[in-house]
Amino acid sequence: MTETSYSIEEARERLHALVQDVEATNEPVLITDQGRTVAVLISPEGALELQELRAVAAYRERQETGEAAGVPHDEALRRVFGGDES
Repeated sequence: MTETSYSIEEARERLHALVQDVEATNEPVLITDQGRTVAVLISPEGALELQELRAVAAYRERQETGEAAGVPHDEALRRVFGGDES
């Protein structure tokens, strides 16, 4: 993956083109302020992948700390489809 970066000023001037590039290449673009990365422009697919990775990491952390790792199947069905509370 090639990291491309632009200053805030450059990104502001080229935002439309940067969005099109990210959409076409699925490669993130770093936005910098005084040489420090302050934001990353990513595709919707990239954002979804990041959310999924964060969810997996949170799940693993809960497992490691002994917290309940999930909901029993019957409970999940009841929550989703409703049903008898007993």
